[in-house]
Amino acid sequence: MMESSSFTVKELERGLLTDMYLTFLDSFSDYEIPFRLAKDQFVKKFVEKLKIDFDLSAGVFDTSQGLAGFVFTTINEYNGLKTAYNGGTGVRPRYRGHKLVSVMYDFLIPKFIQAGVKQCILEVLVNNTKAIGVYKNIGFTTTTRYKCFKLEPHYKFAELPRDYLIRKVTSPDWACYGRFMDAKTSFLDSKPMIDQNLANETVVEVHFNFECVGYAIYQPALGRISQIAIDPAHRGKGVGKGLVHYLVQTSKNKALTIMNVAAQYKDLTQFFEHVGFKNQLDQYEMMLGL
Repeated sequence: MMESSSFTVKELERGLLTDMYLTFLDSFSDYEIPFRLAKDQFVKKFVEKLKIDFDLSAGVFDTSQGLAGFVFTTINEYNGLKTAYNGGTGVRPRYRGHKLVSVMYDFLIPKFIQAGVKQCILEVLVNNTKAIGVYKNIGFTTTTRYKCFKLEPHYKFAELPRDYLIRKVTSPDWACYGRFMDAKTSFLDSKPMIDQNLANETVVEVHFNFECVGYAIYQPALGRISQIAIDPAHRGKGVGKGLVHYLVQTSKNKALTIMNVAAQYKDLTQFFEHVGFKNQLDQYEMMLGL
């Protein structure tokens, strides 16, 4: 526990979920992308899917008013290193200006080092210059620019070409997919995080002559694509379009989204735009080495 003026910083506890939820809603009430989550959705997003590590997450408390801000952390491997991922940072509007995010990281970084964490990762909107400045002052640097897409209602409908079949499988064949997946994923859509969240993911493969030539991993309940790729030898034949159409048909939310496509992969971003996705916003990945 760390005290700073009238604030106290300490680890979060599962018993504080209601306080975390209310603080989350207040913190993002004026955000560019509003979060209107019911409490059960909040629990599903942060506790069940993100699997926040309460011992390595922080809350800053006004000693008389309760929870003023938070940093939600999950731990997993990313690019071969033990990584602390910031799955959410929020400060209630009335407490801004007190450098509470820096205070929480001053509290967390020694704990990360003790736990063997080698790097901290987070994502921030490119136009959120204030937050970017806060993170740079802590020591974070910008590593990757990501594009986030949403499928427009009038996307380019296309059936899967003849002789191609889509099959649902129980788990990803990473050895196979690695042969034609040529884009680096973000932390949330990396192999370790998908393996951790398979209960909420659906995996489908595209087969041609009994061979896997493409795949998609997605969350039908949310319409969120986690990963998608087609073997280069089968690109340009409408296979990707047909696969996207299948995902629309089998998802509850038809307005599919795909987050954090690295801007450097021009062919992939152009594919999404050609099919009918719109680039809604861009984010930076920021990293702090420990």
